[in-house]
Amino acid sequence: MENDLITVGIVRGVRGLKGQLRVESLSDYPDRFQRGQVLKLGGLERTILRVFDEPKGLILELEGIDTREGAEKFRGCELKSTPYQSAHLFPEGSYFHHEIIGMKVRDQNDDDLGMISEIIETGANDVYVVTNSLDKDILIPAISSVICEVRVDVNTMRVNLPPGLNTRI
Repeated sequence: MENDLITVGIVRGVRGLKGQLRVESLSDYPDRFQRGQVLKLGGLERTILRVFDEPKGLILELEGIDTREGAEKFRGCELKSTPYQSAHLFPEGSYFHHEIIGMKVRDQNDDDLGMISEIIETGANDVYVVTNSLDKDILIPAISSVICEVRVDVNTMRVNLPPGLNTRI
């Protein structure tokens, strides 16, 4: 499904006569661009045949693109991938922001705290902004001592609020 795809790179130019694409990576995981990986470009799935890392960006040779003219039409196009296609790249317990936003949050007593409306990136760890209709927002640090369970399949997160954190701001 097109909505499930994430943009992992942008074609910035071409190199040579054999259809090589100069790509700016937008991924935090360089291993996403490995030989054999499948990316979507121009509405078609294309397998990576070769990869070169150069100072101006990555050079990719993709299945089905073998001429400079064929490559030129993709200048400025996005390379897309499913988030889960390279699941082995991500540490266990890590999630994409789009999986967390909108998630229902319950505390250790099974009380409904609200829904995650925003994620604040602080550098050390993310902070989830939980919004509800009764009170002000709750800020929950995304650390293992607070986040007990994340269930993407049922769009629910269970948290263990430490003393003092259950105060609403």
